[in-house]
Amino acid sequence: MPEFPEVHRQVVWLRERVTGWVIEEHGHFGGHFPELKADPARKTKLDAFFLGATLKSVTQRGKHIVMALSTGTATSHLMHAGRWTMSDEAYVSNYRHHHAPPDRKASSFWLVAKGRRLEFNEPERRGKVHAFPGLDSAHCDELRALGPDVMLTPESDPAFQQAWTIDALRRSLASSRKAVKEILLDQGQQAGIGNMYACEALYRAKIAPNRAANGVTAEEAAVLHGAVIDLMAGVIASDLDYSGVMKVYRKETDPAGRAVQVIKIGGRDTYWVPEEQR
Repeated sequence: MPEFPEVHRQVVWLRERVTGWVIEEHGHFGGHFPELKADPARKTKLDAFFLGATLKSVTQRGKHIVMALSTGTATSHLMHAGRWTMSDEAYVSNYRHHHAPPDRKASSFWLVAKGRRLEFNEPERRGKVHAFPGLDSAHCDELRALGPDVMLTPESDPAFQQAWTIDALRRSLASSRKAVKEILLDQGQQAGIGNMYACEALYRAKIAPNRAANGVTAEEAAVLHGAVIDLMAGVIASDLDYSGVMKVYRKETDPAGRAVQVIKIGGRDTYWVPEEQR
C-alpha cells in the first residue's frame, strides 16, 4: 500500500498538473462517495460539487490526497496500487506496484478540464474518492481522526501542521501493551506509516516488532522516531528509489547475511531479524 513517501510523490505530480483547474466534467462508477450512498439527492449534490468548481490546491494528510475545491473538499486513498493518472500521458513512478502502465478499465473516477482528463486508477477497486461539500479539510472527520503526519513538507495540508514528536511516540508506546509494530501502524497515533516502513524502521532501531509497546524505553523510542523520519525523508529525496532503503522487507537475509524471519502481527506479514532486533 502506498505510504507517506509514495503519496507525497503523487501529490507533487498532481500539483504540477491540476492546480487551478475549473472542472468541466466528472464521472465515476463503483463505490466512490460512500458517505453519500444513501442520499437520494446524491447525483445532484455531486454535480453541484464538481461542475464549475475550481481546484484550488492539492495537499497531503498522511496516506490521503486532499483536493481543496471552491465548493468543498475531495479526498482519496490509494489503497494497494492506486494512482491518479492523466489519460494523455504516462504516469512514471518507481513505486513497485506501478511498474505496469495504468489500466484504463481500472479508472473508475475522472475529472475533465482544459481538454485533459484526470483519472483515479485503482485496479482492485478498493481505493475511494470522497466528497465533502461545503467543508474545508479542517472539518473533514476522516482527516481529523488521524494523528499528526510523520513528516511536515511543503505539500502537507495547511490545516494539519502539528509535528509528530518523540514525546508523542513515547506516550503512544507507553500507554499500550500491543506489539510496538501495531502502534506504528495505527493511523490515529501518527499518520503515514504502513507495513513496509514499519518493518524497516524497527530494523534500523534494532527493536523486535512483537515487543510490547510499553516495554520500549524512552531512549529506544527516540531512536525509532529518528529511524522513521530518516526513512521517509530518504525515500522522498530518492524519488522512490528503494535500492538503498529496503534492508529486510520481503528479503531473505539482511545486508549482514542474517536470516530474515516473517511473522504475522496485526494480520500483516512482518519482516525482521531476531539476531539484530531485541
